[in-house]
Amino acid sequence: MPSKKDNIFFRSTLCGIISLLTASGLQAQSTVQQRSPIVVSIIVEGLSDEYLSLLEPQFVDGGFKRLMHFGTAFSNVDFGPGTDPAAATAILYTGAAPIVNGIPAATYYDTETKLARPILYDPSKMGNFTDETYSPVAIHVSTLSDELKKDTDGDAYIYSIAPSSQQSIIAAGHAANGAFWLNTHTGNWATTTYYRDMPQAVNDRNYRNPLSTRLDTMKWAPMLPMTSYPLLSRSDRSRPFRYNFPKKEFNRYRIFSKSPLGNTELTSLAVDILQSSLMGKDEAPDMLCLAYSVNPINASPFGCDRAEILDSYLRLDRDLARLFATLDRTAGIGRTTIFLSGIPSDGQPRSDEAQWGIPTGEFSVKRAKSLLDMYLMAVHGNGDWVTGYHNKHFYLNHKLIKERNHNLAEFRAEVADFLARMSGISNVHTIDDIIASRAGDNPQATKRNTSLRHAGDVIIEVNPGWEISDDPTHPAHSGLESNSAVNIPAFIAGPNIPARRIDIPVDARAFAATIARTINIRAPNGAAFPAIRLK
Repeated sequence: MPSKKDNIFFRSTLCGIISLLTASGLQAQSTVQQRSPIVVSIIVEGLSDEYLSLLEPQFVDGGFKRLMHFGTAFSNVDFGPGTDPAAATAILYTGAAPIVNGIPAATYYDTETKLARPILYDPSKMGNFTDETYSPVAIHVSTLSDELKKDTDGDAYIYSIAPSSQQSIIAAGHAANGAFWLNTHTGNWATTTYYRDMPQAVNDRNYRNPLSTRLDTMKWAPMLPMTSYPLLSRSDRSRPFRYNFPKKEFNRYRIFSKSPLGNTELTSLAVDILQSSLMGKDEAPDMLCLAYSVNPINASPFGCDRAEILDSYLRLDRDLARLFATLDRTAGIGRTTIFLSGIPSDGQPRSDEAQWGIPTGEFSVKRAKSLLDMYLMAVHGNGDWVTGYHNKHFYLNHKLIKERNHNLAEFRAEVADFLARMSGISNVHTIDDIIASRAGDNPQATKRNTSLRHAGDVIIEVNPGWEISDDPTHPAHSGLESNSAVNIPAFIAGPNIPARRIDIPVDARAFAATIARTINIRAPNGAAFPAIRLK
């Protein structure tokens, strides 16, 4: 029988264990309570660290400054070579390169129909407020939004809003409630029947306050006096820009979507959804994915100048401040986890290099394909040797090459050698070179950013300063080629995120795992790159 002394020891030990367990429980409960009610993920096409530094004195306190001074800032995000906005979005949300996630670009070449198709094309789905047929089935791995949905057993509300269908759906992933983008033919906010939710805020925008009834009256002019914009020439300061969106302009909705006014329209929809839905108001953390642009376009053949770009930054800064203030009212001040990253931009037309004596030229796809066809027929006999071209990829007729008993790799090398001699082409790689990591200045990066399922047989690089024309799959060219390095920034802010700046290059694939760790969910299943330690 235990002694009195033993009983006292037992009771004191038991009380200690109970106290320890209670403290642990309270600590665990505190950790759960600190989980952000809302996670906001934002991508900004064309965002530059240099412009943010230049304009910081003119930013308001609640916009970019909130990220720059109260979170972890990254000055140089590395996406690797050849990434367009769609591919960059997929890298950020999956933590995987195109060779793994299946999204090498916004469009791909269909070798059967010989047509360019959107990478997310899915004829089994229908469009809502659009005749476009898209779904996320082309994304081969899970996304951040997928993992949050799984972690909450489906309770999380996840919505994605972007100017383009590709960015919106990629961010939404496979499991989101809804993905919305601006229909560039009607101005309506569109979606796909793949997703089930259509918030009332979206219906209200389309039916009660449609953009089509307001766009004629909208004008984009400088927000500040022209003398307030830094680094402008005297001639630029003397010519304030002014743009409107008349009905006679065929591409007016597309131009609007990439303008600062388009950013404001998107922010207003996001605010409406936050205020009218249950986001941030229940136990499960929710996610809002947004996409903006500071790379405006217009109907001018010369594109936008520095004044327009600077104005885009300042207006986006105000939009972010409005969005963040709404989040504070919805979820509580400082309780939202915010991730914002720039992404590479599509090029845009500029043709004034010759005026300043800068070497330039025009690479005609039609002419190059015609010369290549004539050469191959002269050497190997008549036949449709080149079946197509898309986005600097030449596609060869594998069936004909096999029928004529040619070695495919050798045939590709012969085509590459011929193309390399053409004016305007700076480099040529075969797909065999890429697979063997023999292509480009960074062969491994070139390989991982190439989707073997969609790649052509021979891939060209065009001289910087040259313009690609006569592209049968892209009638509207994307502008002058440029290899200029741009420091793309990113920010993570939220509960327990330290205020610091990281100036070494950071692989873009690391952010998916980093955000997953920050909000206590599993990283996407293709995110092999480790999370960044923020503390």
